[in-house]
Amino acid sequence: MATPLVTPSHIVPEWYFLPFYAILRSIPSKLGGVILMFGAIAVLFVLPLVNPTPSSSFAIVFRKPMVFLVGNVIVLGLLGAAPLATPLILAGQIATIAYFGYFLVLLPLLGLLEATLSLAGS
Repeated sequence: MATPLVTPSHIVPEWYFLPFYAILRSIPSKLGGVILMFGAIAVLFVLPLVNPTPSSSFAIVFRKPMVFLVGNVIVLGLLGAAPLATPLILAGQIATIAYFGYFLVLLPLLGLLEATLSLAGS
């Protein structure tokens, strides 16, 4: 018997929304999950202000952290598609912290490191 008030648990969003859906599900608070989900999108818009160096796409310093970010987004996408279970919630929380840590901690530090390396080399 179908009930219109209950959403089936096997419904998942499209693949391009899965990392943000994993961030939404990894936070126990509904409001906190929504804020972090939209914050994950908003941090992409703030990215030019956090790291204003135009040569960062070619810098050797940024290659390994970029691979880390791509891997983290793939992990978040896989966690968003997986059914909700206790160890996966913890993995989602760790991946969420790593996602925001990349943009809010690691990129500014790498920008400062690149700036000091370029000043020391000239």
